[in-house]
Amino acid sequence: MFDLFGLKIKKAAKTSILVVDDEPKVVQTLKDRLEMNGYVVDTAYNGIEGLRKAIELKPNIVLLDVIMPEMDGLEMLEALRTNPGCDNVSVIMLTARSHEKDLKRAYACGIEDYVVKPFEIRSLMEKIEMIVQNKKAAVAL
Repeated sequence: MFDLFGLKIKKAAKTSILVVDDEPKVVQTLKDRLEMNGYVVDTAYNGIEGLRKAIELKPNIVLLDVIMPEMDGLEMLEALRTNPGCDNVSVIMLTARSHEKDLKRAYACGIEDYVVKPFEIRSLMEKIEMIVQNKKAAVAL
């Protein structure tokens, strides 16, 4: 167990997370917090780089911004879902954009959650841990 800001979080055994966001401070903050909790973290700064890394690394979870250069997060998500072997990657959209059409489009692609910035790191960590626990439970069945 690891105590981060009063939140008890079990260390994630080799759970890999890809953070895709064009804001370096957001990426670094998430990377630091996730690694403190035992996650293996990789990063990308636009949708094209994020898609390439997701296909190559096949992370367990992708934290994905919507508004990015070169390819936005929704385009990346749609491309990811059509790629064999990446259709079961869990995705949490992490964005300042909260238009209903974006939410519908993202949920239609099978995301786990849609978190609007600014967000509380504690809440995000809980969502990630729930995904990890649900995947472990599904494997155990």
